[in-house]
Amino acid sequence: MNESVSEDTWLWVRGVLRSWLEDPGVEEFRGLNMSELQMDQAYMMGIADGDVGVYSVSDDCFRCPFELQKSLDPSSNSSWIVSTAKRSTWRVYSGADEQFITARNTTGLLCQMRPNLGEFGVYTLNATSEGCDIRTEKEPVDIYMRK
Repeated sequence: MNESVSEDTWLWVRGVLRSWLEDPGVEEFRGLNMSELQMDQAYMMGIADGDVGVYSVSDDCFRCPFELQKSLDPSSNSSWIVSTAKRSTWRVYSGADEQFITARNTTGLLCQMRPNLGEFGVYTLNATSEGCDIRTEKEPVDIYMRK
């Protein structure tokens, strides 16, 4: 019996295998090397209208200070790798560049958020004096249910 398999079926199989192998699916996205990402990681790109510090603390950590993840300035766009394994709370402070900031410190606080980030996703944090938002640039890989 000579049955042919459609190209759609092969694309589906390839997608399932990539999700099982935790492959981001592309080598490069907007100048970011996607193959540098490891399991439970994503890229965050940052845009700011002033000098800001992006801090985070894991939800698993009790009474821990916020730790500096990235300093952003208006003259350049920055990107960094973030963990997607556990949820965390993020804060963006104006003019802050200390390694750690206590949870009580709200001096210069622009915003606080709990982003929901997925593996191999690409996101943009836009930090302005009016507040912050995170938008998805590249959807994360769903390792459980590939579409």
